[in-house]
Amino acid sequence: MIDIPGSRWGKRSFYVIYWLVYVLVFGFAQAGPDRDFRNAFASELISLPMRAVFVAIVLEILVEKFLEHKKVRLFLLFYVPLILLFAVIQRWLDNYVILEFFLTHWKKEPIFSISPFIYNVIKLQFVVTIPFSIKLFYNWMRERHQAVMTAKEKAQAELVILRNQFHPHFIFNVLNTLYAKSVLTSPETAEIISRMSSLLRFSIYEINTRQIPLDKEIGYLEDYIALQKARFDHHVHISFHAEGDMKDKWLEPFMLMVFVENCFKHLMPNEQGESWITIWISVQNGWLTTRIENSAVCGYSGHQLHKGEGVGLENVRRRLNLLYENNHALKISQNEDSYSVYLRLKLETYDRAN
Repeated sequence: MIDIPGSRWGKRSFYVIYWLVYVLVFGFAQAGPDRDFRNAFASELISLPMRAVFVAIVLEILVEKFLEHKKVRLFLLFYVPLILLFAVIQRWLDNYVILEFFLTHWKKEPIFSISPFIYNVIKLQFVVTIPFSIKLFYNWMRERHQAVMTAKEKAQAELVILRNQFHPHFIFNVLNTLYAKSVLTSPETAEIISRMSSLLRFSIYEINTRQIPLDKEIGYLEDYIALQKARFDHHVHISFHAEGDMKDKWLEPFMLMVFVENCFKHLMPNEQGESWITIWISVQNGWLTTRIENSAVCGYSGHQLHKGEGVGLENVRRRLNLLYENNHALKISQNEDSYSVYLRLKLETYDRAN
């Protein structure tokens, strides 16, 4: 049914009103100058369940499975036989029920007689056109709303990045100078500077793109994790593993970063005094599966995380709902000695050759 705001009752109310108006209009029209309202309304009510089923199949199944996914040819491939089938059912109801018991003064014709058959096809088309148009209009409005919300979320993410920027070109020039000076004297320091430069460049420029290649996002995470390893100086065991075919797979930028940052931000030794982070990413059959887990103390890290993550986690939740809708699953949990995030989402696939 049509996704009219106001839950299922809103949908049902719309259909009750629609079918009530439909029966009244066609009942009065069919009664004609003889004012045979009893038989006219009876014939419309007899055909009503069949027409309601037809409209429901078109809107609930064909539109949602095909038209909403831009599969117009498949929609037509199923729609044309469907309307012809229901026209045959209507002809059977006309000959063996309506004309037999109610409109007895009307002449019966063979079920596949051209004129009444075409009339029933046109009538079925008319019946479905109004709710069909409303559904398409509502879906269009919903997509526009989602686009606006996505733009707002992106603008908010850009604002956060911009607030942390200070003359990017100046920073890059300084980093390049430091890298050139340290590459011979301290290769380890040069590596850190190189990763920092790559990290900044990614966070400043890639945020302006709608989607980025998955392997670029993974490279961004690798740079960030390498810097964190240098920061903790082997006091934290960090495991990072990525597997699967990541070629020509795309996703929203910074979709994984919030969860990885939270691991380091809220990292706490467990009850055995160990600090560790495990990040596992897998791509299979166009789906990205991510498990991110860090050591924690039950009752402390969770409290801190929920207290401090507000904007970041809420932002990524809204982005997931807006951009991936039913094509994602997010589960966050905590046990006695760890805090974990499970994320699964459908990746976009593009051929770079095109």
